[in-house]
Amino acid sequence: MSGGWLETVAAKAGMRPAEAELALRKRGITADRPLRPARKLTVRRIAFKGEKRGTAQGPIDFDWSDLAPGVWAVTSERNLRGKSTVLEILLWALRGTPKGLQDDVRRWLSSVCVEFDVDDQRYVVEFAVDERVPRGRLARRRASGETDDLDRFMSDEGFEAAMSRFMMNTLDLDPITAMQGKEDERQVVEHGWAALSGGLYFGGDHKQLLGDVQMAGLPARMLQMYIGMPWATTVMQAGTAKRELGQETEKASKAATAAARDAENARARIDRELHAAKKVLDSFEQETGTAAELERFAGEVARLSPIAFDLAKRLAHAEAEATELERLATADERAVRDLRENIVATQFFNGLQPVCCPRCETRVSSERLKRESADLSCSLCAEEIPVDEMEGASDGLDAIEQRFAAAKTAAARARANAKALGEQSKASSTELDNARQSLTKAATSVTFEQRRKAELEVARLEGALKERAVPTTPDTVSPDVALVNAAYEEADKAYKAGRGDILERLNLEILSLGQRLGVQMLEEVKLNTNASLLLTKGGEPTSFSKVTAGERLRLRIATAVALLRVGQERGLGRHPGLIIVDSPAAEEVSPDDLTAVLSELKAISRETGGLQIIIGSANAGAIVDQLGEQWCRSAAGDDYLW
Repeated sequence: MSGGWLETVAAKAGMRPAEAELALRKRGITADRPLRPARKLTVRRIAFKGEKRGTAQGPIDFDWSDLAPGVWAVTSERNLRGKSTVLEILLWALRGTPKGLQDDVRRWLSSVCVEFDVDDQRYVVEFAVDERVPRGRLARRRASGETDDLDRFMSDEGFEAAMSRFMMNTLDLDPITAMQGKEDERQVVEHGWAALSGGLYFGGDHKQLLGDVQMAGLPARMLQMYIGMPWATTVMQAGTAKRELGQETEKASKAATAAARDAENARARIDRELHAAKKVLDSFEQETGTAAELERFAGEVARLSPIAFDLAKRLAHAEAEATELERLATADERAVRDLRENIVATQFFNGLQPVCCPRCETRVSSERLKRESADLSCSLCAEEIPVDEMEGASDGLDAIEQRFAAAKTAAARARANAKALGEQSKASSTELDNARQSLTKAATSVTFEQRRKAELEVARLEGALKERAVPTTPDTVSPDVALVNAAYEEADKAYKAGRGDILERLNLEILSLGQRLGVQMLEEVKLNTNASLLLTKGGEPTSFSKVTAGERLRLRIATAVALLRVGQERGLGRHPGLIIVDSPAAEEVSPDDLTAVLSELKAISRETGGLQIIIGSANAGAIVDQLGEQWCRSAAGDDYLW
């Protein structure tokens, strides 16, 4: 952005320049760019093919090439012979969207090719038409004849977007922003190439000096951009941002007012409800004992719960301990019994004197019996008799009997302890259950429920009223307001200072061109920045909208050529130098008037570098005679141009 302007704006808004630049860009505001000469758009070739349908049968094959700067015409001796179609197809190719192309003709078309130059660079738009839908490409042609694709499209929307991107960038044009929509619902919209190309086409009823759309002050902004007035684009952008912010502020203010009103109404309603709720609560004052009783029961439950839990835990431990001790006592009892039986059996068998072998019944000899007594060796198997073990068995029995007695005593003591704990635990659980039942009964009583609801309602309403006690006033002013206002003020200053005598110079040029083009008794013109044209004609003040259609057409052409000439003169214009005029003879009262206009247009085109005018007219004789056959594409008699 322009350093001096940006720094001034940032200082007024209390921001750093980098911060201000970012905020301005988000709002679509950019500083004015350096002056630069306009680029020239020159049509070089118009070609299309197709097949007529319905009552009009036959092939379509039109190819008009080798066009250059100057005045050109597509003409016929009768109306409805295709001259407007040629211009409409040219506009379709240049704009990416048709302007007034008839639906039946569009359905007849199968292919279109338009070649044009921007300065010295050749470009080609060629596309097939399938059921009225364009599918093709935009390409750049090298000096060798080869082409490089710049963009491709397969739909109406894609075609329009491709041509808009290309033309806006290549012709160095800025989009025109505006606010559109219903009151309080307007949105920022951008008018691009489809709207700006209206400054190249002159057809219809000529109600607007520039273009054919009055909405959002479009003609005024087209005028400012095509003449290249310094800072005009920035003023336009900042003005749109101001209106957008104004709408945002107004909507926020209305929303804040409505919110404050709603909050006040809510406070009044809540206050009434709170007063009623307090009256209900006051009616329960005689029942205050209910709440105290509930609190006591809750405390009793809280006290008994850990006691019951602890007793249950201790009981489970005592039961497990008693069971284990009883198991050990039973095992010791079984060991005592087994040992006693073993001792008795051993003593019984040791007291017997064997007579014979229990296996083979061989009698035991007296010598064996004597040896058993003397050597303590068995008279049957001769093995040594374990006398020590027999004597120690009695000692082991005593020890086991003592252990059994101790285990039995411990088990009995543990069982008694478990029984006592069981009785305590049962009593504690019973007490806890009773306390819980009392608490539940108190909590579910009708009186308590009603009072509790009343207390909660009062608390809720008091909280709601507290929230709304101090009404909040949201900030309805965007932080961008000061920045955008500063940007607009500084850009407007720069615009007024840089405008100089541009309008005065345009007025002189329009006056001269209008007189040359045959506007009778034109004495003075005054072009305003809002694209209104005031006139003095025959000594009387009038305006563009009040003169005849033929005079409006002449003044429109004069204004477009003046924009081009003054722009070239000052090195700051934006008009690309192409003018398309449809049916000028329809606005003329005689062929002589048309001839005079064409004669002057030829002279003006020779005087104005890069100017190309393409005319469509049904007055073939006058046009061909004036321009020459090499400058015309005409159809004789009842013939069609394609």
